[in-house]
Amino acid sequence: MLKKIFLLFLSLLVLGVGAPLTLAAQETAQNDSWQFGLELYFWGASIGGKSATGSDVDIKLDDILDSLEFALMGAFGARKGKWSLAADVMYLNAEDSAAVSPGLTANVELTNWIITPVVGYNLVDTGKSRLDILGGARYLYLKADLGLDPLGLRTSDSGSNWDAVIGARGEVDFAEKWHLFGYLDIGTGESDLTWQAFAGIGYKFKWFHVNAAYRYLEWDFDDNAALDEMDISGPALGIRFLF
Repeated sequence: MLKKIFLLFLSLLVLGVGAPLTLAAQETAQNDSWQFGLELYFWGASIGGKSATGSDVDIKLDDILDSLEFALMGAFGARKGKWSLAADVMYLNAEDSAAVSPGLTANVELTNWIITPVVGYNLVDTGKSRLDILGGARYLYLKADLGLDPLGLRTSDSGSNWDAVIGARGEVDFAEKWHLFGYLDIGTGESDLTWQAFAGIGYKFKWFHVNAAYRYLEWDFDDNAALDEMDISGPALGIRFLF
């Protein structure tokens, strides 16, 4: 059970990192009026990698969902002409408990925020295909609360991490209602390196789009981190509203 608590800690540390911004332009970038988009999504990720001690990390989606209390994943974007602003926000809260000795139980609560603001500039817009370059940042905040019952002992710790990121996103309409999209970024800062790739397919309704994709994220932490490296991969499903 203690191993499960540790794996849960690692899960929340990296599950939300660098959520890709899929709010690509839906109209021509030459349009001078403001365009807005709001997307809610779920990323069903599994996690692999290595801890700082060299041991393997292998966490399946089922293990994460078993301890999850609440999650919110969404993105908001605004575009005018060739310029765009977007922010991706993820919040996760999870709790777990384990018997560490007869009559003594450890309770863990973990809170995780990931906020990724970016600025984009449109390079290509043919009406059927679009390509933007991006620059921004990735912020990670994690808080862990540990309690020992029935002793009533409580302790907590928190930390944050900033990385600068650059990347690109694109979209291609291949049918009247269907489109392909992709996202790629790379960054560094308080971590040694982080990069991710995201690609999928979407269907356009009148007021909203439904997107399905597969995403891969890798993060190399610095020498002082509890984790040496981490990779996260899995399918994602989202719904995007335009207004």
